[in-house]
Amino acid sequence: SKIPNAYKFLDALKYLTLFEQEQNFEFNNPDLLYVFLDCGNENRSVSGFPNDESRNKIHVLNIDHHEDNSLFGNVNCVDGKSSSTCEMLFNVLKSGNWNLNQKIAECLYTGIYTDTGGFAFSSTSPETHRITAELLELGINSGTMTDLINQNKTPQAFLLWSLALSRLKVFGENNIFAVSWLGLNDFKTSGAASTETEGLPNLLMTLTGVKVIVLITESRQNLIRASFRSRPGLKITAGELARTFGGGGHEQAAGATLNLNNESLEECVNNIVKLLLSKCQE
Repeated sequence: SKIPNAYKFLDALKYLTLFEQEQNFEFNNPDLLYVFLDCGNENRSVSGFPNDESRNKIHVLNIDHHEDNSLFGNVNCVDGKSSSTCEMLFNVLKSGNWNLNQKIAECLYTGIYTDTGGFAFSSTSPETHRITAELLELGINSGTMTDLINQNKTPQAFLLWSLALSRLKVFGENNIFAVSWLGLNDFKTSGAASTETEGLPNLLMTLTGVKVIVLITESRQNLIRASFRSRPGLKITAGELARTFGGGGHEQAAGATLNLNNESLEECVNNIVKLLLSKCQE
């Protein structure tokens, strides 16, 4: 997938990343350290990552904050209670006495801000705010960063979001569930990029009374991405729902990729509605 245009303001993205390469990457150099950030398992890693005995010949550092991380690295730095991988990365850099500057601080701040929903999610801890304070002391401005991170929606994205909002279904006891969907034709109609759904699941969570949301997005023909969000304290969680479909993530924010298997998008949405209602009755 491509780096979202919304984050092109970050200085680090001037370097070529594996996400921008449309080819397999060969992991065959025993003298290199391959570092994976915010990657819960091998399937979410880079195409070409070995899943056989050849992996033992390379050095893999896995830094992540997903509770269900598969610990696929030779060295695993995983903390499911951390607000974000960037919070963990900050501590790694500090422990290694790396010199942090304003540009690095902007990248780390962006990662923490986005993974905590603007410091709104329950994973935001006192430590998160202490680290953020240190990043601010390196010269970044919180107001400027908020604008750079949030004030980046294109007219095409707003049109795409309007299509999803027009299909919104709110249901369940006290309207605690919300579901919507987007098909391939919606991206063609709106002219929006595939990355411009970012932020839409969180918007759906602002609905009064809603505790669980699902956004279905057709990414390729017959292949869909399901994004789940939930609030703490429920017997049903986003992570549980995602794992039902072979996905994963956090308990309150997770996702899964699945095949339609000759179903229409509408049929898929209806099946998810039935699943949510059945979970509510368990």
